[in-house]
Amino acid sequence: MNFLRRYDFYLLILFIGLGVLAFNGGWVLPLRLLFGLPLVLIVPGYALASVLYPSKLSLSRSSRLMVSLALSLSVSMLAGLVLNYTAGLNQESVFYTLGGFSLVFCLAAIARRQHLPSDEKPGLILVPPDTKKQTPKSTAQVFLNVLLAVCLLGVGGFAVQRLVQAYSPAEFTQFYLLGIDDTAENFPELFILSNGQVSAVRYGNQPAVEADLARLKLVISNNGQSGTLYRVEAFINGQLYIFSLADGGEFDGLVDVAAGAAKSLELYFAPPEAGDSQILEIWLYAGEEAVFSQPLKLVFSAA
Repeated sequence: MNFLRRYDFYLLILFIGLGVLAFNGGWVLPLRLLFGLPLVLIVPGYALASVLYPSKLSLSRSSRLMVSLALSLSVSMLAGLVLNYTAGLNQESVFYTLGGFSLVFCLAAIARRQHLPSDEKPGLILVPPDTKKQTPKSTAQVFLNVLLAVCLLGVGGFAVQRLVQAYSPAEFTQFYLLGIDDTAENFPELFILSNGQVSAVRYGNQPAVEADLARLKLVISNNGQSGTLYRVEAFINGQLYIFSLADGGEFDGLVDVAAGAAKSLELYFAPPEAGDSQILEIWLYAGEEAVFSQPLKLVFSAA
């Protein structure tokens, strides 16, 4: 038990390091879950609880376990909320974010425990508390308790709000544009017109190539639990525009994407008139609801 009291956080740091190897090394799913689930359910909360309550006399073993679980879920939910609006919500981003938080909390907890007697160090929730001793609560500890309660209430309120909130396809949909070589570059930037018709197109910094129409590759990825019928709507310079298909027919704008699948679209268009800094906007709808508040936007020039 003395080993666990002294080195519990070093073991957690080693656990986080092995988890990084599991995700970067492409280990099989059961092994990644072995590292991923504890990182969501217990590791960040245990480390944070040890920052707030460093002595085993502060909390009973069962209380420390419950506080650790509550804090872990709180940190995971807040991290997921931030990632959803920044880097994107996926397995890798969640793992590295929670791993980073856990590492910081572990280092802070190690610093908090430096001045504790060895018999007061909790140690992986395996060492029962000394019920014969109790430490008086300091003003700082009371403040930390109040802060913890406020945080838990805030996270609980957010969780209730999300549970009662109607399903939003934007939470599960990715919508992006590929360049001519299926990468995120070399989009059509210059259209050479002849007698009002497109005669050549330049993609990014590539030389202009002969073309009758400009080609776009769109990808819709549905990460939800059910299939979704999407509708694509385009505007050039504020005017509604109907894309063409490879066979020359008109694109009706409807795209049915199964759950957990992605569908790519190869669409063609031409600017209706010559002029610089023309804007193509592409909106994505699920039913009558716009999936994103901003469209895909492409600014191009015609010479």
